[in-house]
Amino acid sequence: MIKGALLLLTLTTSIVLGMDLSWPTDDTSFWQGAPIHSFIQPAASGTTESGLFGYARNSGTKFHEGIDIKPKKRDRKGEATDKILAAIDGHVVHINTIAGNSNYGKYIVILHEDLQPQIYTLYAHLSNIEPNLKIGKKVRSGETIATMGRSSSGSPIPKTRAHLHFEMGLMLSENFQKWYNTQKFGTPNKHSIWNGFNLTGFDPLDFYTQWKNGKITNVNDYFKQFPVAFSLRIFDTIIPNFIKRYPSLATKPIDPKTLKGWDIDFTWFALPFRWTPLYGETKTNKTQPPILTAYNSNIFTQHNCSDTITLKVNKTPIHGKVLKKTLNLLFEH
Repeated sequence: MIKGALLLLTLTTSIVLGMDLSWPTDDTSFWQGAPIHSFIQPAASGTTESGLFGYARNSGTKFHEGIDIKPKKRDRKGEATDKILAAIDGHVVHINTIAGNSNYGKYIVILHEDLQPQIYTLYAHLSNIEPNLKIGKKVRSGETIATMGRSSSGSPIPKTRAHLHFEMGLMLSENFQKWYNTQKFGTPNKHSIWNGFNLTGFDPLDFYTQWKNGKITNVNDYFKQFPVAFSLRIFDTIIPNFIKRYPSLATKPIDPKTLKGWDIDFTWFALPFRWTPLYGETKTNKTQPPILTAYNSNIFTQHNCSDTITLKVNKTPIHGKVLKKTLNLLFEH
């Protein structure tokens, strides 16, 4: 009995330096080294890539901020019955029980505040949420929180494409509602700061793979290995609550009295993962737009990044809609 329990643990959970990392479903394919097509659910196109992170939809023009994990168990009616598990120890910060309120359908957000930087995980398109799961409840890695499904804001996802949409990432602003009120969405924000517009994700499958292969031991390790896609110099003396919430992303101490601005390194998907405060002789002009100080053309050749930043023929940067939103939320403009 004990041997069986230990075997199950090794198949579902990876433990490194005290941090438990569970696959977010009760399927063990990933830990066993199965090919990705065996556990990634394709979108309507049928290609495995369409279920991955990045510009994976609509011929590479639509961004997908997580991964879609396919079911391995179904009932007699063909409905998915896979259990959804908390990926890491944390506490529940948001539960949406009404599918029509979000494109995520029924979904759960868990905050992992013991990590640096603290990240969220998001579990979407659920059919059922565990009845004892409440906002504020602490959950352990590997604990059952829901059942896989196909809920959505519109028509339900077809049975054949039921899946878990799984995200890992950071939250942009605690003042999200202020930004939301300036937009013309036509519907109220029913998800407070845990609205998808306020979340910026990174690739969960890449994180799990690097963890499994021993290349990283924590979230900070993972962020340090991000290649810089582009960097912006921003002449604003505000200290965004983003960097207050994620102090491990700052390269040196922040002195609000002498702060002149910021050099910020971004991933190709517009996650601001490294912040360097500017002091000394730096000239500031708050009316000056952000200056592009670095641009990795190789990365931008690999990815469709028009929603983040592109360069005109004269090298003038054009901010895409995702980067504009990100900067507005970070600096509350």
